[in-house]
Amino acid sequence: MSRQVFSKTAKGLYLISLASILGACNHKAPEQQNTAPKPVSAAADNATAVTIESGKGSVEITDAVKPWPDDAPADVPRYPYGTIRKIIRTETPEGNSWDMAIERLPEHALLDYEAVLKAKGFETTSMIVPEKEGDRGSVTGIKGAITVVLIGSGGSMSLSIIQKQ
Repeated sequence: MSRQVFSKTAKGLYLISLASILGACNHKAPEQQNTAPKPVSAAADNATAVTIESGKGSVEITDAVKPWPDDAPADVPRYPYGTIRKIIRTETPEGNSWDMAIERLPEHALLDYEAVLKAKGFETTSMIVPEKEGDRGSVTGIKGAITVVLIGSGGSMSLSIIQKQ
């Protein structure tokens, strides 16, 4: 594995870990109350977002159910399966990336999205193992300066979009 690929992989895993820790820190212990809870409007925005900026770029972590990042590259087909629970957006001089934690996937989500990537002109490589709980493995799609990586097992996965400058 090249040093550059290892470095990018390590950074991505670090950011996902950081997002998980920050999300866990956001949870508060339930308070004892004798009053009934107030109803919450269905349109209420319960999203939590944290932005970390440095001299070399920024990282934005959104902990919310979202259908798809609004600023993701248009060439990347929307991921139509499951529920996106967390989005980490990284902006650096080398490019941008979007890392998503997705859960509640149907049985053949990896295999089906690989077909969608191919239909959009992405060159793909994959290692998919069908199991009782659903597909397990990875799919990588490359098209020009855009790389899409899915890694999943059973009912959850991570999807990363990397766009080089």
